[in-house]
Amino acid sequence: MAFVLEAEQLTKYFGSSRIFADIRLSIREGERAGLVGANGAGKTTLLNCLAGRESIDAGMVKLAPFASIGFLEQSQDSGEDTLLSFVMAVFSDVFAQRERLGELEMAMSKAEGRELEDILSEYGNEREAYERAGGFSAETQVRRVLSGLGFREDQINRPVASFSGGEKTRIGLARLLVREFPLLFLDEPTNHLDLDSVEWLEGFLMDYPGALLIISHDRYFLDKITETTFDMEDGGLKRYPGSYSAYAFQKSEEIKAQTRAYEKQQKEISETEAYILRYKSGIKAKQARGRQSILNRMERLDKPSRQRGMNMGKAEVLLKAGEKVLTIDGLGYGYTDEHLFSGISAEIRDGEKVALLGPNGAGKTTILKLITGRLKPGIGGVYLGPSVKPAYFDQEHQNLEPGHTVLQEIVYSYDLTVEEAKTLLARFLFFAEDIDKSISSLSGGERGRLSLLKLTLEKGNFLILDEPTNHLDIYAREIMEDYLSDYPGTLLMVSHDRYFIDRLADRVLELTAGGLVSYPGNYSEYRERKERARLIGLREKSEEKTDKDGSGKTTAVSRPNDKRPSKQGDRFNRARLRQRLQALEEEINRLERQETDTIEALGDPDTYGKDDSGGLPRELNEKLKAIQARLPEAYREWEEAGRELEEE
Repeated sequence: MAFVLEAEQLTKYFGSSRIFADIRLSIREGERAGLVGANGAGKTTLLNCLAGRESIDAGMVKLAPFASIGFLEQSQDSGEDTLLSFVMAVFSDVFAQRERLGELEMAMSKAEGRELEDILSEYGNEREAYERAGGFSAETQVRRVLSGLGFREDQINRPVASFSGGEKTRIGLARLLVREFPLLFLDEPTNHLDLDSVEWLEGFLMDYPGALLIISHDRYFLDKITETTFDMEDGGLKRYPGSYSAYAFQKSEEIKAQTRAYEKQQKEISETEAYILRYKSGIKAKQARGRQSILNRMERLDKPSRQRGMNMGKAEVLLKAGEKVLTIDGLGYGYTDEHLFSGISAEIRDGEKVALLGPNGAGKTTILKLITGRLKPGIGGVYLGPSVKPAYFDQEHQNLEPGHTVLQEIVYSYDLTVEEAKTLLARFLFFAEDIDKSISSLSGGERGRLSLLKLTLEKGNFLILDEPTNHLDIYAREIMEDYLSDYPGTLLMVSHDRYFIDRLADRVLELTAGGLVSYPGNYSEYRERKERARLIGLREKSEEKTDKDGSGKTTAVSRPNDKRPSKQGDRFNRARLRQRLQALEEEINRLERQETDTIEALGDPDTYGKDDSGGLPRELNEKLKAIQARLPEAYREWEEAGRELEEE
């Protein structure tokens, strides 16, 4: 398959600091690749260099003929445009083509002979280019993408300037997705999206015909979309076959093998040096000199580098909570005369790890603030058990004093000496040059790490976490997951990180218009239960429509010249549709089993040991991609057959 982009020996400096050097990268047509690495590794800089937005100090970037790159803008300069006009502006070249088609149509009405033939030829070429650019479906495509990203019809004519920062990010994403670029660069595309919008985006990108290069800390998203992973570390880049989970396993095994080889060589060096020291004079001096020559020629292995990660220590609580940790009873709250939510109730018991889910704006953070006493209920109540000591991670980091330095924030808040505080701060990656920074000058990731340190020092038995993974890279998220997996208390979390929820949650509470609905299990199990409930609901609705009078028969209404099939034809048609529904249900069940088996195979060490060429992992990834492409289609066909059965 042809390459849409190739880069050779890319090198980039900022002043005297090297960001990366001698990077090679290629992306095939239609390939879906993830770009991962620690915060500060240079991922966004690399994307900017590949797209021509930043200069490179050495190397070259080659784009396939007629190829173009779509790039997710982080900020939107919209002027006074409305949402619809701002996104539609992406088609400005298409609208110019439309005007040209109109001019040619006018010219055709007046021309004849050879002149008409020339105009017809140009018109045919222009019309083909117009159709290829999506001119006939431009507005429909814009409205479909905006709807998928959560924008309502009544927002279409609002000025872009009136939207929030998160909404503007989604608007930038919409501008990118309405055109089919041969190559898309997406830098953290799931930021500020709720779970429904993220899942819509996943479905959209799985069907996207062009190639993708995605920077994301959302591992669940990467597993769904990508088939190749580029790992950026220590100024270099390495390509791995497979999605994030496959890459993570390969990288782990690679580091283990390198560590074993390094330790083995170090042992050999130590033993050889001891032999030389012992026999450098005497009857074995000649052998000692020979071994010294071997040692001098030996190619020394570098010690395998590991990501410099946080050390959150051991999860502890000061005291054990009672059986009943939290009771929410008929709770309601509103910022105006209308309630944001009302009449919600739930109970959380000791040792549970619960994820609170719901769309953006539904009130999840408000519920956490009501639980922690930062807000007062409008109606109903929130009750903590008598032995419960809550500890709260606030996504806005309002527990940090902006006027403090990093060191002061810890020393002033806890009974610690300066040296004890410095040791703790180093474990959370705050070193000598960082501890005197003012909190107001810290990045989002730095504030997050400092808030996590304070959370561990609280030693509460009920952790309440509001988007704790925001601004953290993948390595920091995995360290936090390990810490929370061993946490002996109770956990309530609001998070858009589905991988994080899958690893930790044993129950999901979904905030809906009807209240809090409880689902046992993690995020994947919650989604599976929701989908099954939806399919069962559709099936029951179909059966109810088919048997309106309870007799198992439907009543046909005769009309003059009615061309509906006979009753016998109706019965045959219903039987055919029921047969089709059953076949689709069986296919869906089979595909779901195959999806589970394939994912398990991708996580099996033997998959990567059987074939050094990486052929089996690629084959499994292709199989998984095909399954995940077919499943949504099968669901849609099932729904369509159900609707047809309703109409019979």
